[in-house]
This record gives sequence, structure tokens and C-alpha cells, in this order.
Amino acid sequence: MTWIALGLLAGLVLGTYDFLTKLALKEKTVLAAVFWCSVLGALIWLPFFYAPMSWSATLREVGLAPERLSSEQQMALLPKSVMMVATWILSYYSVKSLPLSISAGVRASGPLWTALGAVLLLSESLSWWQWLGLAVSMGSYYLFSLIGRKEGISFRRNLWVLCMLAATLLSSANALYDKYILATLHMDLAAVQAYSAVQRGGIALLLLPWVFRDLEVVSLLRYNWPVPAIAFAYVLAEYIYLAAVQMDGALISVISVLRRTNLVMVFALSALFFAERFIRQKIVAIGGVLLGIVLTILH
Repeated sequence: MTWIALGLLAGLVLGTYDFLTKLALKEKTVLAAVFWCSVLGALIWLPFFYAPMSWSATLREVGLAPERLSSEQQMALLPKSVMMVATWILSYYSVKSLPLSISAGVRASGPLWTALGAVLLLSESLSWWQWLGLAVSMGSYYLFSLIGRKEGISFRRNLWVLCMLAATLLSSANALYDKYILATLHMDLAAVQAYSAVQRGGIALLLLPWVFRDLEVVSLLRYNWPVPAIAFAYVLAEYIYLAAVQMDGALISVISVLRRTNLVMVFALSALFFAERFIRQKIVAIGGVLLGIVLTILH
């Protein structure tokens, strides 16, 4: 499977993740959801550190056999983990408070910031078609801001919009850092995912004073299944995304655009389950996003 196909697949999984996040935040506080998502993500990866040696060849073939990282490598990985937890906190507050299509629309501006960072910091070069694709996508994102105004949401003054914008900038920085640790530091792909998940679980323990009363494991599994579901969905999306980033010839700026196909699934699910307004206008905006993606791929 090519890195373009993997980027699109990561977008579909992220769309499911965004939808499940909205469901989870109807019952859980933001910090409780971040805590559980981080801890459960760590628990998903933990068994692969202690898998029997007889399984190692099979797990290595599918990218689930993390190599041991030195202390220096783990410290180099820590900024990624911190950025991810901070991104979750900021974006979850936005998702909880805004219509899902609006929060996802703001988050979809990420490819612009990632592309600019990739060109400036990683010396990636884009063709005119790719720049045109990015421009069309960004114009479509602007349409979302106009639609937001109709729903009484000011993109300049709304705190939750600003939270999502900050989360988007952090996510773009994290995407550039992913490329650095994989392509420059040559860290093992499975190790990056596994150690980062464990680090995020450790960071989440710092949230315990605020979420201690909301840690009923029984109710989590019985009544709030979207919380463990988002932990699994994110681990899966990250696995697919980093596999794409590591491939020869992969452009982080283009992969970032492909991941934003999650916007299509988010809109479809939110229109069905969350009574979204201004459906026709949002379809036009999403059509522009898709056109931008096609132009980016067909360079």
C-alpha cells in the first residue's frame, strides 16, 4: 500500500475517532477523557514489550515489535508525547463545546501550517499543483468560518475556536517532529509509537488530582464505551499515519492533507446523529476540501 493510500486510510480512522470523542465527552469531562485515552493507549502497547520471542518475527513484519530505546532516545521522544497530550486537552474542550463540523473544520487548517513548516524547516518542495491544492483546501476552510458566523460562532473571539486553533498548531509541530525523529534520528517506527504511548500514560497521571472522582472503571466499560474506543482508534490512526510518514518519498505536507479526509466522515456522522445545521453550505465547503485533496494527489 502506498503512502498516499495510507494517508487516506488514516483520515477515515481519524473521522471515526473524532465522532467517538464527541460521544465520549457527552458523559465524561475533558480531563477524564484525556486521562483514560492516554492510560488505555499505553495499556494497548504495553503487552508488545513483553511478547514471547517466538512471536517476534511475525510482530516485526506487521510493525508491532518495538525496539528498545536508550534513555537519550526516550528523552528525544518526550516532546512529541507532551505535545500530543496538550493537543488532546485543547481540542477536546473545543469538540465538547462546538458543533463537530465546525471544530473539525478548524482542525482541518492543519495542512497549511504543516506544509509551511515542511518547506521552511525540512526543505520539502511542492509543485504548483500541490500549492494550488493547498490553496483550494484553505479557501474551503474559510467557508467554514463563514458558516460558523451563521451559527453565532466568531472565529476571532470564540474561546473554543481559539483552543482548536492552538491544538492545530501544536499538531502541525508534532507532525514535523515525527518526520524528524523517524527520518533524521532513525528511530524504530513501532518504538516511537509504543514508547510515546507509555509516556503519555505517565503524563496523564499528573491529571489525577482533577479526575480522581471520575475514575469508575465499571461505568467506563459498561456505560461509556466510546472512551476506550477512542483510545483504540487513535492508536490505530497513529500506526497507519506513521507507517505512511516513514515510506520512501513520503511528503509530510501531503500526508497532512490526506489525513484531513476525516472531515468527510465527521460531517456525515454528525449530520446523522447530532442534528447539524446549514447542511448544504457545509457540503460545498467539504467539496472544496476534497477538490484540494485531489489536486494535491494528482501533481
